[in-house]
Amino acid sequence: MRFSSRPQRRLLDERCLSHTFGLLLLTIGGGYYFIGDKFQNAAAVANPTTSSGGWEKFTPERLASELQQGHSVFIDFTAEWCITCKFNESTVLETEAVRTAFSERQIVKLKADWTNGDPAITKLLKQFGRPGVPLYVLYPGGTAQPYIFPELLTKNIVLEKLETVNRTVASQ
Repeated sequence: MRFSSRPQRRLLDERCLSHTFGLLLLTIGGGYYFIGDKFQNAAAVANPTTSSGGWEKFTPERLASELQQGHSVFIDFTAEWCITCKFNESTVLETEAVRTAFSERQIVKLKADWTNGDPAITKLLKQFGRPGVPLYVLYPGGTAQPYIFPELLTKNIVLEKLETVNRTVASQ
């Protein structure tokens, strides 16, 4: 495109700058709208031992104790600001079918809250080769190796894997 005068070129530059600034403002505003207040709310939330849905607070000691007793353990590595985590929780982990499967198989459910970057959780994430959340791990019990779920869960994926827990534990 060829311009014959400087005023036309300046007008085009101003429009481009205006559009760029608008997109930047939209991106920042959208980010704040979706996750900005999550950081503030997360700092104010206390870490109870047991939360709704029967989830218990993760600690490395608690995991070691449960595994030593031969219990099956499911760990939900999550954070208040993690949109994928919240989606998986509401559409899969907190559904009646999945909650029933956890209960029937007596699987201990631990929630590893990484909202504020807990160093113990960071260490375990790194051990599983993950830079962050979400991460979902099922320790079937006994000497069986832990199973790592995909980042985006479906009810079928979780239920099919949970069905194998009793068989895995019973065979050891």
